[in-house]
Amino acid sequence: MELLSYTGGLGYLWMIVFVMISAGLAKEHQLFAPVFAYVRNVFRSNRFVLVILSAIGGVLPIEGRVTVSAGLLDTVAPKDGPGRQKMGIIDYLATHHYYTWSPLEKTVILPIAAFGLTYGAWLQMIWPLLAVSLLFIGWYIWTQVHEDEVVIKPTTFKMSAVIRNVFPMIVAIASYIAFNNYYLSFGLLALYYMLITTTWNYKKILSYINWEVIIVVGVVIMLGNYFKANEAEFKALITESAFDPTTLAGMLIISAIGFAASFLMGSSGKFIAFAVLLAQLFGIEYFLWFFAIDYAGYLLSPTHKCVMVGNRYFGTPYGTYYKALGSWAVILCGTAGVLTFVI
Repeated sequence: MELLSYTGGLGYLWMIVFVMISAGLAKEHQLFAPVFAYVRNVFRSNRFVLVILSAIGGVLPIEGRVTVSAGLLDTVAPKDGPGRQKMGIIDYLATHHYYTWSPLEKTVILPIAAFGLTYGAWLQMIWPLLAVSLLFIGWYIWTQVHEDEVVIKPTTFKMSAVIRNVFPMIVAIASYIAFNNYYLSFGLLALYYMLITTTWNYKKILSYINWEVIIVVGVVIMLGNYFKANEAEFKALITESAFDPTTLAGMLIISAIGFAASFLMGSSGKFIAFAVLLAQLFGIEYFLWFFAIDYAGYLLSPTHKCVMVGNRYFGTPYGTYYKALGSWAVILCGTAGVLTFVI
């Protein structure tokens, strides 16, 4: 019974299943090929197609956008080789700048409410971290991926094919944004692609599902729920450790506690809660630093399901993840550190 208490959120696995089926059908039957070919012909760059796809995934105001983005990227990812492995980290990077700027995200809503800020004031505070994040993401995509590592098969652009094949994906995403129902949105999308490709063989349909991804993400979700269920202990640890933030030792201890809590929980809602709590305890002038250090803990967390999605979906090595994410975390903390303690 105690194990069942940690199963909240496992319905998200259905979204992964539906997206995998949709992406598998789209890739095998080249449903998105006309659009990709059009972008490729206009901009003369396979990587630009990748930039467009990752940008779309990065701004979707939905839970599970990393899964939708993975499905989009999978349609241009080669089956084998380093090009496919790189898609996992691109998927991750492209969908995680969202936490710094989206007015729909709790990482923005919570500090605005806690500190009585306007959205404009929030952007004025957070823009350095957003700017360095976008620069790092753009640099990574453009320098770490080569033209031949993105597969765009030549085809003729037809508007009828776009309406028939691509527009339903847009409708599914818009529907999810509006109604927050992935069963209806992506379940119907998978059914639609099965219909237009006349794919009814259940063995074929099940072959598009990576069951290892489903199992690993499910375990990670349950681990995250376990840590969240014991969050009171972590909060007590912070509130009872009122070290002097004006001293180097005190700030290091406070920051380490926040980082450790965010690292263990792997939750965007929890990392921003700790950042706000620390800023309320020790002063809003330290908020940018606490946001960066706790955000770094969240990005690097072993209970963060987005790493597992890319690792199992694209075969992206953990070393590739943590090399890129470690660099991003250092840039975030370095920028916040300079602005908080130097300037």
